[in-house]
Amino acid sequence: MTDKILFVTKGGDHCDEGFSYVLELAKTLNASVEALIMRPAHLSDDFEDLMAAATFAEAGDLKTMKEIMECEQRTCREKLEKRIRALSDKAQEVSVDMLCHAADGDVAAAIKAILKEKPNIDMVLLSPSLSEKKNSLNVKNLLKHISKPIVHISRPATAEI
Repeated sequence: MTDKILFVTKGGDHCDEGFSYVLELAKTLNASVEALIMRPAHLSDDFEDLMAAATFAEAGDLKTMKEIMECEQRTCREKLEKRIRALSDKAQEVSVDMLCHAADGDVAAAIKAILKEKPNIDMVLLSPSLSEKKNSLNVKNLLKHISKPIVHISRPATAEI
């Protein structure tokens, strides 16, 4: 396998969106897949846990607040590892080699860093999960700084009757 595809996705609940397309493309091109999973910016979407940590911090109980936040970090890491294993298992089922990377922060900067580190990647496929928010990814800016082909996978449209 000489060709490589970089699949970029968010590490949330929908990190596998577009992955079946990536696997089909990899099989067709006889390519391997490098997956870049962006860790969520917020450690927790659980409002109660965040409020509990804030309450303990306001009361001066920093030890309990720190324990709550460390538990959230651990839970977040475990979920991400589970999702990475699930993606790897899907790739193994169809005999596609896959390597996963995780990154924080700006999506465009993370993509640039991976492409600089691994110049043999031939194309970049962006998951639909990256476009949940309008300001989460500036594709025009990405196109200016990356010379590889970029494919933004869209969600399938639902039929209206």
